[in-house]
Amino acid sequence: MKDFEQFRKLLDEQCQWPSVYTFKFIVPKARAEELLAVFRSCPEVSVRESSQGKYLSVTANMIMSSSDGVVAVYEAVAEIEGIIAL
Repeated sequence: MKDFEQFRKLLDEQCQWPSVYTFKFIVPKARAEELLAVFRSCPEVSVRESSQGKYLSVTANMIMSSSDGVVAVYEAVAEIEGIIAL
């Protein structure tokens, strides 16, 4: 997601804040702790390992107060090497 401004605009058009937002990522297993650290305060996080065991699928449902909060999460996880946002 390189164009966060466009993404922010779409979020504001399609969501009413505050709202529960579902984040989904695939991350190399070696980088999982970096991603999970972003969601430490989130009570609803599920993690599934890939069939080969090299990757983890992480889904987190968080109550977000604005599109700025959602974008901040994506900006934070964009620094993690090998991460894929779904």
